[in-house]
Amino acid sequence: MNAVPKPESPKDAARRLAAGALREGYRPEALHEYRDADGAPLFWRIRLKRADGAKWIRPMFHDGGVYRIGEPPAPPAGKPPYLLPELSGSDPSAPVIVVEGEWAADHLHALGMLATTSGSADSADAADWSPLAGRRVIVWPDHDGAGAKYAEAVADRLRALGCAVAVIDAGALGLPAKGDAVDWLARHPDARAADVLALPNLPAMDHYARARGATPLRFPTHRARGGDGDAPAPSDPAYSEATPQPLPSPLPDVPAFRADLLPEAVRVWCEDAAEGLQVPLDFTAVPAMIGLAGAIGRSVGMAMKRRSPWIERPMLWGCVIGRPSSGKSPALAPTRRMLDRLAGEEREAYEAAQREHEARAMVAEATRANAKDAIRKAVKAGDAAAAQAEADAALFDEAAPTEPRIVANDATVEKLGELLNANPRGLVQFRDELAGWLASLDREGREGDRAFWLECWNGSGSYTVDRIGRGTIRIEACAMSILGGMQPGKLGEYVRGAVRGGFADDGLIQRLQLAVYPDLPTGWRYVDRAPDPHAERQAWQAFQRLRALDPGSVGAEHPEGCDVPFLRFDDEAQGLFAEWHTAHMERLRAGDEPAWLESHFAKYPALVGRLALVLHLADGHGGPVRADTLARALNWCEYLAGHARRIYAPAADGGLTGAHLLLKRRADLGDSFTARDVYRRHWSGLADAEAVEAAIDALTEYHHLRTVPPEPGLGRPSVTYAWTA
Repeated sequence: MNAVPKPESPKDAARRLAAGALREGYRPEALHEYRDADGAPLFWRIRLKRADGAKWIRPMFHDGGVYRIGEPPAPPAGKPPYLLPELSGSDPSAPVIVVEGEWAADHLHALGMLATTSGSADSADAADWSPLAGRRVIVWPDHDGAGAKYAEAVADRLRALGCAVAVIDAGALGLPAKGDAVDWLARHPDARAADVLALPNLPAMDHYARARGATPLRFPTHRARGGDGDAPAPSDPAYSEATPQPLPSPLPDVPAFRADLLPEAVRVWCEDAAEGLQVPLDFTAVPAMIGLAGAIGRSVGMAMKRRSPWIERPMLWGCVIGRPSSGKSPALAPTRRMLDRLAGEEREAYEAAQREHEARAMVAEATRANAKDAIRKAVKAGDAAAAQAEADAALFDEAAPTEPRIVANDATVEKLGELLNANPRGLVQFRDELAGWLASLDREGREGDRAFWLECWNGSGSYTVDRIGRGTIRIEACAMSILGGMQPGKLGEYVRGAVRGGFADDGLIQRLQLAVYPDLPTGWRYVDRAPDPHAERQAWQAFQRLRALDPGSVGAEHPEGCDVPFLRFDDEAQGLFAEWHTAHMERLRAGDEPAWLESHFAKYPALVGRLALVLHLADGHGGPVRADTLARALNWCEYLAGHARRIYAPAADGGLTGAHLLLKRRADLGDSFTARDVYRRHWSGLADAEAVEAAIDALTEYHHLRTVPPEPGLGRPSVTYAWTA
């Protein structure tokens, strides 16, 4: 009697099917089982690994008779996620970690966490993610391009199911290329679930979240200093009316800058400079972006739509905002140094060309002297044709080379017109303190200069200057980037003008799109070292490459009638921009933002294109701009929006900014004072009656001031205020 053969187990089948790989030195690492919601096996994934790190991973299923390599036909909704029974029976409020691959999911599951995956990096589209609908999900991508794309695809599908999705910043974990959750856990053997949940998140797909109404990811923020952000309201019963209450900070929190927003070619350079100067990374990153844009200039633009003639040229206006001695000027220096080096190289080439031109002109002058005798002889001989030929040969109409410029500091509009006509790629206006430039626009007789600068932001419009003495100067293309520093108080005066209306409310301030106002680091240390030579060299090569850019070499189109060659978005990026642009404009049209912020944010679509172009070219790419590059540009706008809210806050903070300033001036005012006593001193931020009244109202509301009853019989006295304590 023959014995009944023992059924083959999944483990035995895996060994049989992987026999060839086992002979090649691979060793079993895991056999992952996919099950339905009730726990019934559906298929398996065999995982082998060799000593050199090579992996052998294959799916396996039972066809009803034998085990085979492959997967069974997926249900119409898609392949179920890994560890589905554990998900189905879990607390719906518990977070779920989505990783790339079953090996990582098993390691997180061993920590007591809910973890799942759809499999490999290209498996997101084929999975059924509906068991995660409505849940809080954290995606942990591998540290490589494929991992980033997997995270993007998963996050997109989960947000469509109403999930609140965050993406762990794999680049901030100190992992090697392709490093994953398993590698991180190996480096942190004592890690617990709470440690995983505390890992930093990326803002990379915020635009998807906002477009679909899901909860967006957020940048880490700087807490505003200079006030008590959690100060009680004036009505809090914990305080008596006579007790001064802490003034809240007038400044909203701002996003901290993320290094991964920068082009890779200048990322380490900016970080190294910021660390050496002990300033926020924002202070070196923003100048770098404006400097790169200045190197590109009008050599190439960005087509924002497929058929509409909407071309953006990379003109960027920005400034770094900080108190005196905060390190603004030193932080601007690295970018200024790069631009000066470029200008030096171009100046050397110009001087050589100028010498050659002068030599040819001298030869032409001598030729002209000799030609006069030949012309006289021909005329005397009655040979008019020969005389004309001699005259034509002696003519020298070669234009002299024009002196190249990249940076301008303090030029009039008329002089800038000459410089721009000689340098049609555009210029960078560099001012260590931009307040001086803004003040120059308000001087008597310079009223028309503001209109010129408004044109310069577009980088395309022509402008005509008519002056007695100078005559008419036609500027073919007003194209200027702007970079400088600013003190908060001086900027606040211009912001208040933009908010209240009047001469300053013309959109000029709103064009300072890359204006950043970060908090200074809480700590400081003495640093005395040379800049990183490799980072310096890499950044310099990027500036050189962009300055020497040949539009044709990067696939730029240049149809007839367009003033600049341009690149386009690829199909995925174009769809993403259309989605973001629609959601962005719908939010602005809803009227929920103050008019001045609406005006500021309305320029973000143009800014997105300019930033995307700079990032694309600075990273060394050619051809259409990709979706991941556009995503970084969108995240730049998310970051900049937070700073814009801080910058405009002094004009709409209920007098809190002025209240803090007035409190610092308490010793100069004595025990009592009037509003006139304050604004006649012309202190920064307290130079007009409206600002002073708002500051006094805030100090009164928080019980720092009280109104002094007037003495009888003195007519109509001014209102006097006294400190309460």
